[in-house]
Amino acid sequence: MAVLKPRERLVYFRITEDEFHQFASVCEQEGARSISDLARSAVQRLIADCNREREAETLLPKMKSLEKLIAEVTSQLHLLAGLTGQNGHAIESANGRVTDHSLGTQLSECKREED
Repeated sequence: MAVLKPRERLVYFRITEDEFHQFASVCEQEGARSISDLARSAVQRLIADCNREREAETLLPKMKSLEKLIAEVTSQLHLLAGLTGQNGHAIESANGRVTDHSLGTQLSECKREED
């Protein structure tokens, strides 16, 4: 099988004898082919974790904004569900029917467009 991305760059770092034995032990536990594979995988995992944290930091304000918008829409829906029409007819939210004629006509038109 051909190597799609040959590994041409070398990274060296020194470790103690104890660290070497620890790394070798972890290689056996994790099923890594070598200490190099173990180190490469660990660094790749570290990079992926950092990228996920950065993405989460950029998504957090967007999520808060969406939650705020959802709360506002929910509040408006509750207000609409409790509205009383000009002629005294209330919106029937239990069965989904609207008895206020002007609002009912608008909502019926919207429902027809959806169907």
